Amino acid sequence: MSRTIVIVGGGASGALLAVHLARQADRPGVVVVEPRAEIGPGLAYSTRSPGHLLNVRAANMSAFPDRPDHFLDWLRRDHDPEADGGLFAPRMAYGRYLRSLAQAAGIVHCRTMATAVTVEGDAARLVLADGTVLGADHVVLALGHFPPVDLPHVSDDAVARRIYYRDPWADHAPMPDRDAPVVLIGTGLTAVDMLLRLREEGHRGPVTMISRHGLPSLGHIPCAPCAQAAIPPGTAPAARAYLRALHAALRDGVAWPAAIDSLRGTSNLLWARLPLSEKIRFRRHLFHRWSVARHRMAPSVAARVAHDMQRGTLAIRRGHVHALAAGGDGGVLTLRTARGTEILAASRVINCSGPATDYRHVGSAILRGLLRTGQAVPGEMGVTLATGAGGAVRDAAGHCSPVLSAMGPMRAGTLFETTAIPEIRQQAAELAARLVRTSS
Repeated sequence: MSRTIVIVGGGASGALLAVHLARQADRPGVVVVEPRAEIGPGLAYSTRSPGHLLNVRAANMSAFPDRPDHFLDWLRRDHDPEADGGLFAPRMAYGRYLRSLAQAAGIVHCRTMATAVTVEGDAARLVLADGTVLGADHVVLALGHFPPVDLPHVSDDAVARRIYYRDPWADHAPMPDRDAPVVLIGTGLTAVDMLLRLREEGHRGPVTMISRHGLPSLGHIPCAPCAQAAIPPGTAPAARAYLRALHAALRDGVAWPAAIDSLRGTSNLLWARLPLSEKIRFRRHLFHRWSVARHRMAPSVAARVAHDMQRGTLAIRRGHVHALAAGGDGGVLTLRTARGTEILAASRVINCSGPATDYRHVGSAILRGLLRTGQAVPGEMGVTLATGAGGAVRDAAGHCSPVLSAMGPMRAGTLFETTAIPEIRQQAAELAARLVRTSS
């Protein structure tokens, strides 16, 4: 008898899983619960800005691990006949690619939100926002990213006057003054995206990016690939030992981008070997440096950021946001810096500090219910969900559910690398094969 698999979330993670399920010889029934009008683009690839580019080359963005040229072939056919594997394509184009795959797979799209899920023996029941109840043999959570954690002490006036935006991807009111100062909280890729969007909309004024460490994302540069992993698999499981091994590779002449990229296939294994105390140490002391080197800007984007800095219209600051209040023609931001308390004026403040990962506080009804009933628990260090092999959701007793799984960013409570397409497509292929295999 054919099984029914319900995927909650229709962004890149959910779409890729649905597409891989559709490729199976004995394909199950697949329903994707997604409130957006389309399956595929999700939050990451629904941008309308042509300047927002992929930060991975086209050659490594195929939806299928066994067909590495699939996206490049599509790109040449449907977007740019001259595209090569080194192209950093527009994210809008990748959104169209995912949409086309989902449409061709013939997926059932239930356009609403799931509000609750309960496991009943070897099946599950989902309650949807419109009152519909769906039965499923397996439920896969693929909710993607949530908006950033709110800034502390933001006044109601700052929100009401549209000075402050917690969600960088929300629709923003046009800037009334193109020369007015803007503050972006964060110095990573999301902040870069907002800078590009502001400039495309005609903003000319000064932009200040602020983060705890004040480290901007780095840009891709050409270099020869590393012949082997910069951190050998037998390295002692400790953050310092991993750092020493990486430094040794750099001293041996390996370019830093090649050293970082050499770890993509082994980083999850290296992470799993670390005891929790070492994972905490890495997060506290090294993660910010890893992040800016690992999540790099496309070269043309890096050049635009460098141009802004050279002109003096972009500044990067190190500090903590203490409060934001409305005042005069804009906002008044209170910062804690190495020099003490500082005041910064801004007509707009956009929170680009990265997605919230503590699912106890993200406002999702379905996650709130799973955590409250013990059907799911937070992952390590309170991040996302605890999962086992293949993404099976762990319950309060530590057991892996045979009915509930998680995909993509929702597995960050266990995996180190789980937010980029190369990792997500592999998860999708493996989970699709397992779900079909266990049903036969």
